[in-house]
Amino acid sequence: MIIDDIFAFSVAAEIIKDDDIEPCSINECTQRQDWPKWKDAIQAELNSLEKRSVFGHIIPTPPNVNPVGYKWVFTRKRNEKNEISRYKARLVAQGFSQRPGIDYVETYSPVMDTITFRYLISLAVSEKLEMRLMDVITAYLYGELDTDIYMKVPEGFRLPEAARKNHGACSQLN
Repeated sequence: MIIDDIFAFSVAAEIIKDDDIEPCSINECTQRQDWPKWKDAIQAELNSLEKRSVFGHIIPTPPNVNPVGYKWVFTRKRNEKNEISRYKARLVAQGFSQRPGIDYVETYSPVMDTITFRYLISLAVSEKLEMRLMDVITAYLYGELDTDIYMKVPEGFRLPEAARKNHGACSQLN
């Protein structure tokens, strides 16, 4: 038991040693030695959002609308040798502020249960089919919204003059 604890501690220390924990904001990213890599990750995320036309025009917040907030989430992906292989930044909407029945009616997340997954794997093996791993980096952007959702304008976005004066700017998500 004590050996397991020592091993777990050494693994945790190895993970934490290179520049501590993940940043929590763009401002924290700018204070780090690896800022250029975080900047590239942030730009890649913004490019993905722009390519999928996620944000509408920046507008004054409509009456009776409570725009959802946002949060930047930063992670460093590691390979099998625990080396940093990729810097990842995601801009996520804080949907927890939405009210059921008012801001949305239902939720849905297409996932496969374990039994179906095992069946498909066994079918592929028995039929000698080739299997490949696939990752759609911005898969969550391909969903369609059936209600109007407004989000506060994230830090770093250039605001039109009218929105700067109003301080109530938001963007309708597409």
